[in-house]
Amino acid sequence: MVSAPGGHWGLEPELEEFRRHFRRFVRDRLAPLAERAEREHRFPQEVYAALREGGFLAVNYPADVGGGGGDLLTGCVFYEELTRASAGVSAGVFAHQHLAAGPLLRFGTDAQRREFLAPALRGERIGAFGLTEPDAGSDIRGIRTTARRAGDDWLLNGSKLYITNGAIADFMLVAARTGEGRSGDVLTVFIVETGVPGVVARDLEKVGNHSSSTAFVALEDVRVPSHRVLGAIGQGLTQLKATLVEGRILVANRGLGIAQEAYELVLQYAGERRAFGRTIGSFQAVAFKIADMAARIDAVRLMIYRAARLKMAGHDCAREASMAKYLASELAVRVSADALLLHGGAGYMEEMKVARLYRDAPEAWIGEGTNEIQLGVIARSLGLSP
Repeated sequence: MVSAPGGHWGLEPELEEFRRHFRRFVRDRLAPLAERAEREHRFPQEVYAALREGGFLAVNYPADVGGGGGDLLTGCVFYEELTRASAGVSAGVFAHQHLAAGPLLRFGTDAQRREFLAPALRGERIGAFGLTEPDAGSDIRGIRTTARRAGDDWLLNGSKLYITNGAIADFMLVAARTGEGRSGDVLTVFIVETGVPGVVARDLEKVGNHSSSTAFVALEDVRVPSHRVLGAIGQGLTQLKATLVEGRILVANRGLGIAQEAYELVLQYAGERRAFGRTIGSFQAVAFKIADMAARIDAVRLMIYRAARLKMAGHDCAREASMAKYLASELAVRVSADALLLHGGAGYMEEMKVARLYRDAPEAWIGEGTNEIQLGVIARSLGLSP
């Protein structure tokens, strides 16, 4: 059986070299941590120390703020390879490095960057992003959490749901309503330290991604100083949209990573498992299904890299980002399901990694906007009004 192809996607040589080094690091250092964390249903916070020691923490952040100096494509490779080890660990790192640290880099004051961004990029303070609510997920304008003036401070009241890192974060960016109605200037993002009075987080049990923390977070009269407003009052929606476009490009690599890992597992299995006197990979029904996986994986990877290159060149790429995220999530679910089926009874056993990939894959449909949201973005870019 021929080994899995790779390294022909138009990336610069230094990025391919980064992939090789990081893949070995993930296999040797992170995979054992992830496997134990999956069994224990917890996020392994020691991952950040390991990433820092290996020189792989915040690889796609500028060097002058403590990052690795890489670009968006570096981040794409990083999240694909990390997700192959564990979608749960990848989810936690993504929520910290992109959703929490990203807005601080773009919109934070110098003081906010020193207090929160710098230690976050060193893995010393863990961040989360409080956007989704019980009645407001994809409908950002429907957020009900409120922030009202209390002297020089703000008092936050409300709740957030399905918050990655919610129960383990040291700080959380919280989107709250500072005005009435559904206009674009009624939302503001606040930096909330999770140890202050009024913040209560409770971990939730999930179908998959067992090595990530996903929480319900209640906010009751949480006092936030005015200097913890991110950017300016009423700029929350603009900040969220800017975060989501790049986030969709990066998160698409999580779906891609699940698909790539499932594909490589079943490719190896098809060359080893024998039935009726020959390997199952020699049967056309099996061979064609695996060949279809290979074609779709390469196509989606190229879609993601196109969106990343457009973003890096300063182009509006909301449509391309949504296309990449939509196709990658569909790929993750399809390939992981087919890989499990091709493993037969073995694939249904918890001891097989393909079973975990199958459980983890559906989250790709949901994070960073459901597939229906992505299709809406694409349709509007075509002049349609669904």
